[in-house]
Amino acid sequence: FALPADAPRVRKGINGEDGYSGFSMRDPITGADAPTELEGLLRDRGIERVVVCGLATDYCVKATALDAVRIGFEVEVLADAIAAVNLEPGDGDRALAEMAAAGVLIQPG
Repeated sequence: FALPADAPRVRKGINGEDGYSGFSMRDPITGADAPTELEGLLRDRGIERVVVCGLATDYCVKATALDAVRIGFEVEVLADAIAAVNLEPGDGDRALAEMAAAGVLIQPG
């Protein structure tokens, strides 16, 4: 499957925003949170389930999955398609446990 060149894209950080979730970003000066266009893109297409993979389990994957649950999506994380930073030993496992406790389905690898 190839993503068409004109497919919608969610861009973050191009104006200095930060944050780990695909659904939100934070102004680095004021700390104010703002949504990205991701939720709207998904809702406009009738999408109800989000599948999350990527880097890093204990940062972006966790933040995106938890935000998706919070705003009402069914969420799955593909355990064989993620990797943790593990700044502290076990950070990745704790992130998976937190996501599971919030209702994220962790698909085993």
